[in-house]
Amino acid sequence: MQLADCVKAIQAERQSARWLIAAAVVSFSCAPPREQREIAATDADTFQEIVRSQVIDSANPGFLRVDARPAGDKEILPPTSGTPAGFDPDSSVDTVAEGATQLITDQRKEILKDLHIEQGGPFVYPDCGGFRTRRYRDSAAVHPDPDCPKAFHHYVTVGLPTRGASTVVTKARRAETPPPDTTGELWTVLVTETSVGPGGQQWRQYAWLFRRDPLNGRLRVAEKLLLSWAE
Repeated sequence: MQLADCVKAIQAERQSARWLIAAAVVSFSCAPPREQREIAATDADTFQEIVRSQVIDSANPGFLRVDARPAGDKEILPPTSGTPAGFDPDSSVDTVAEGATQLITDQRKEILKDLHIEQGGPFVYPDCGGFRTRRYRDSAAVHPDPDCPKAFHHYVTVGLPTRGASTVVTKARRAETPPPDTTGELWTVLVTETSVGPGGQQWRQYAWLFRRDPLNGRLRVAEKLLLSWAE
């Protein structure tokens, strides 16, 4: 069974309320490498958890947009010109085949649809400056910028899960901060958030560390660390 046929079969099964289970069965019948099946399943869990954390900020229509494409693959999601480079995952990051990446993207689109979150690319305002440069002195208020949007927008990209606790997590954790419980199965996911509004725009990159609960098998957020930023 060809991978393209597998994707179509999974998409057809998604018409059912139990599409995730059906998708897993179809994916198994397609017999991609076990590691890729595991990454796809892990991505579904981590992506949904990350997106749900953003929902509380999306009360206004158009405020939140999440890109279903896995960030970090330079051929699929090239960095926007002028965007800070941030951190790259470890060189031993898990990789997936092109067809499997498309399957993961389609899987993410379904998750966003279920959560009623807009899917798409970044909000582009090339002449809108950094948020920090528009801030009043000794105040949190900012000067409105005519080149910036009148309403606030928030754009999020999510990388593929990397097996284990990435070294960027250890480097970013403050020395005085006690590390979380890192026994058992761990996954690291890089998340970038870009906010743009009347006063400018800002960029943040985070590392999310997930740990699988040995009692119920669910992935839980163990730690979230700010890696880099620009305003």
